[in-house]
Amino acid sequence: MADDSISSSTQAGGGQSVTEELNPEIGLLGALAIGVGTMIAAGIFVLSGLAVEKVGAVAILSFLIAAIVAAFTAAAYAEFSSIYQESGGGYMYTANTFDNNLTYIMGWTMILGYPASAAFYLAAFSDWFYRFIYPALSIPEAIPFWVPGIVILSLLVLVNMRGTEESNQFQIIVTGLKVALLLLFLYGGLQALDPAVIQQSVTENISEFANIGLTSALVFITFFGFSAIATNAEEIKDPGDTIPKAIYLSMGIVTVIYTLVVLVIVIAVNSDAFVQFLAANVDLGGVDAAEYIATHGEVSMGYAARFFLGLPYNAGFYVIIVGALFSMLSAANATIMAGSRVKLAMSRRNHLPRSLEAIHPNWGTPYKTVLMTGGLIFLYIFVFAVLFGETGGSRPLFGIHLGIEGLAQFANFLLITGLTVVNVALVVNRRKYPDINRGFRVPLVPIIPAIAVLANLVLIGTIVTDTVGQYAVALGVLAEVIGVGIWFAWKSRTPSVEQLEEETPTAVAEYTAPGNGYQIVVPIANPRNAPQLMRTATTLANENDGEVLVMSAVTVPNQTPLSRGRERTGEKRAVLDQAMDIAEEEGVPVSGTIRIGHHAADAIINTVAQHGSDAVLVGWGGDRSSDSDVVLGSVVDRVVAEADCDVFVERIGIEADGDLDSILLPTAGGPHAELAAETAAALARGTGATVTSAYVIDPDASDAEYERARSLLASATEAFETGGAFETTLLEGEDVVATLVEASADHDLTIIGATREGAFQRFLFGTIPETVAMRASNTVIMAKRNLDVRSRLQQSIDILRERLTGQSNTMEQGGEE
Repeated sequence: MADDSISSSTQAGGGQSVTEELNPEIGLLGALAIGVGTMIAAGIFVLSGLAVEKVGAVAILSFLIAAIVAAFTAAAYAEFSSIYQESGGGYMYTANTFDNNLTYIMGWTMILGYPASAAFYLAAFSDWFYRFIYPALSIPEAIPFWVPGIVILSLLVLVNMRGTEESNQFQIIVTGLKVALLLLFLYGGLQALDPAVIQQSVTENISEFANIGLTSALVFITFFGFSAIATNAEEIKDPGDTIPKAIYLSMGIVTVIYTLVVLVIVIAVNSDAFVQFLAANVDLGGVDAAEYIATHGEVSMGYAARFFLGLPYNAGFYVIIVGALFSMLSAANATIMAGSRVKLAMSRRNHLPRSLEAIHPNWGTPYKTVLMTGGLIFLYIFVFAVLFGETGGSRPLFGIHLGIEGLAQFANFLLITGLTVVNVALVVNRRKYPDINRGFRVPLVPIIPAIAVLANLVLIGTIVTDTVGQYAVALGVLAEVIGVGIWFAWKSRTPSVEQLEEETPTAVAEYTAPGNGYQIVVPIANPRNAPQLMRTATTLANENDGEVLVMSAVTVPNQTPLSRGRERTGEKRAVLDQAMDIAEEEGVPVSGTIRIGHHAADAIINTVAQHGSDAVLVGWGGDRSSDSDVVLGSVVDRVVAEADCDVFVERIGIEADGDLDSILLPTAGGPHAELAAETAAALARGTGATVTSAYVIDPDASDAEYERARSLLASATEAFETGGAFETTLLEGEDVVATLVEASADHDLTIIGATREGAFQRFLFGTIPETVAMRASNTVIMAKRNLDVRSRLQQSIDILRERLTGQSNTMEQGGEE
């Protein structure tokens, strides 16, 4: 943001900008460990057996389909990671592309999906531990099967809270061990390779198209580890180069291993000797060995290892069991890390409470988001594996069985949905920012992303082909609806005075005789901008028989206690006094306050909320930010988007000390244009200026469009019924912005309302108001009416109705058209 308002950077004593960053400690080996460690997990030990149970050797085809679909989307992640080298993964990519509150839904999908996949790994861990380790260690069956998983969850949460380096070292070691153990398993199993058995299994299952698709969707979760790599971009060294390499290397390694594991399991379950082995060594629960194999695919690999390796004292069996357990641990660890970073990214964009952004002063990790991720994982394990599972002798609640497979499908639905959005975002990002530097480029855009979207939708469709998948998708949709409800409830809440004071305490407060209810807040940081901003604010306050609340903010780094900010309030006192003197000279009631906070935007927004202010006026330097994340400046962006009041943004830096004789008012109808008209009328009455309401129309427009334009201009006169010189004009031009900029040169001030475009694109007021404000030679004020949820819904309905009836072909300009 320019020097017209509060700086968006926190400042240390020497005036240097201070930001909190995570240390980049992960190299290519560590990134590979995250990817391979997440993919070679419960998926290979549990889902490979389930896949063979469903489609035999054709499970290889299911894995390959899932890998190809994942590879298409992985390309989008690789390109995005070369552009946006910060934590957050798919959420961050869509947020940087669309940059509106709709991206909250993407973030919500990810913060549900990552813990769900981690819960799947840990639920599988508990299942295997209960089946294989309980008997070996003589652990009483009275101890619930889910206890080991919860104990491991607690340890993993602690590891991730302690530091990225510790978590990464753990990941590398465990991933290396389980790959070695898998190679041992493959060495034993492939010695019994019988091509005839594989051929027969393929022949029997190759026509089971529905089951092949369902199995592809089921095992898709095994390949989602590529996204975990990108989600930790901020902690990876040279992410633009390292992440694309790690993504495709890890996917290639895992695909080969999965193919070989499926072959070994197929060999086992079709072996008469293996069937006899099971009958002699396993409690089959009263069924024959063949039926047991067909209904217990999730443990097939463990028994296959016991059969093929044949080491003394069942050593081969327990080698694989231990390897499987460690695999599930490493996958859960990587997923916890990734899930917590998504929450960190969301809190930075105010899509989650800012308090979650906190970095531990000693460990340097986002410990609150790690704890939140752990809590969600516990909830999933309890719901899917305990309440609606059948492990450990339990019976599912209401007879609805979800269990480990349901948990996998629930996670798949959420994660595949997120991947679909990322592919759409890539196409939009290419068109929106064609000149941005991309270290890695996906070929054949938009064809490749379109194929990925279609394939993802097909996978989602296959999930609902069985009962468990239908329950899982229904729960996924319900979770999304709950997320939207939480968002609206959170954003519409009224924070208590105590909460606002705790977040941004008041350091200085000076009050004079208050106005008659109306209050406009004016944040000022630079004394040079006080005259321009106060001229507008005092005129509006005087017109409404109200008062001006001048404020300034002292910001301190997140790790610094807010109390330290009181030492710097003297720096802001001169600014406050100067602005208050201007209001007193105009005879307008004025108050002043200095607030302390970690973020200047929080101080402004909280001041508005605490005082119940009617409007806020902030300044803008007039330049488009080079940062792809911001439009008018990070502070102004948040105030415009989140302040619960009318918002005015006045361009700073243009001479505004002279008389105000002429005001240009572009209009196209709608609530924001109405606010702009009311503001123009107020300034005209206060200064005697003449207002010219203008509408830009194409010279080739039809008679009906000309008539509609005149009707809109006529409606703008309502704001001037109580006085003020007013005239209207139709401006003919093919380029709305160029026409308005040219017309503005004949006026002292331009006041323009926000457009509907801002609801669907990344712009806050809309491209036309912001571009006019940037190019115009005079002062420009952009106005945005505060709309409640009902008004916004009605506005969206009106837009949709106009789109369907073809009535919104007129170019957007200073209003809602």
